[in-house]
Amino acid sequence: MSNRRQFVRSGVAFAAIGFAPRLSALAQSDAATPAVATPVVPTDISTLPLKTPGQLTIHADKPAYPPFFIDDDPSNGKGFESALAYAVGERLGFTRDQIVWGYTSFTASYAPGPKDFDFYITQVSITEERKRAVDFSDPYYTAPLVVVTKEDSPVVEAKTLAELAKFSFGAQVGTTYYTAITDYIKPEKETLVFDTTADSLTALVNDQIDAVIQDLQSADYITSVEFEGLVIAGQLAENPGQGTGMVFEKGSALVPYVNAALASVIADGTRDKLIEEWLAPPADLIVYS
Repeated sequence: MSNRRQFVRSGVAFAAIGFAPRLSALAQSDAATPAVATPVVPTDISTLPLKTPGQLTIHADKPAYPPFFIDDDPSNGKGFESALAYAVGERLGFTRDQIVWGYTSFTASYAPGPKDFDFYITQVSITEERKRAVDFSDPYYTAPLVVVTKEDSPVVEAKTLAELAKFSFGAQVGTTYYTAITDYIKPEKETLVFDTTADSLTALVNDQIDAVIQDLQSADYITSVEFEGLVIAGQLAENPGQGTGMVFEKGSALVPYVNAALASVIADGTRDKLIEEWLAPPADLIVYS
């Protein structure tokens, strides 16, 4: 067996709530890009364009999965996105009891039309297609992209992109995973296209392909809980996605204020501390270059 290892995020019980990862949505963000700090964060929340005056209404999907939310409860402040949302809300001037959570399904969050939330946060990737229907905040996280393969596959011995390129890959078309394979790894064999990311994983298990690309958190669950015999072989040095952002109704005047609050949370290191607490990758993960 390779020295690559499976891992489960410390302190997070994925299986306890039946975690089924949103495979097409994670890992498409840019934590290195700071938010644009204009206009200045207001000191009076009554000046903010809110759905309900004096209340910041934030929605998430349900179930809300770890490590982004803990115990399926966004309001407890635990998990990366829950804690980040509270940090942004507090920078906007809201007290904790003025931040109210609700539910919108993941796909409905970026569908055209009016929204019941001020913003939505559940690992939504920023894409050009989605930006035609909704507005996004600046990106708040870059999830590392990793190679998932069988534990007895020769893929686990690869140490460079050139070595990875010798193997066959598959992905759902239109995803960051597909782009990372075709534009970054550039495999010698044709990349197989699947209707869903779940289908690409099934193809891997059935030996139709040698490997897939996943974001770190999804891969964590896949290799530790969902599929026996799969491992994370290593991490790509780049992520071609535009970013993971908070979602707003199209034309929302709240976006620049949230961006200003997010910029503050990034600038003082709060966001990075939350990443370290909830999302930090294992230190021994190989990075392909």
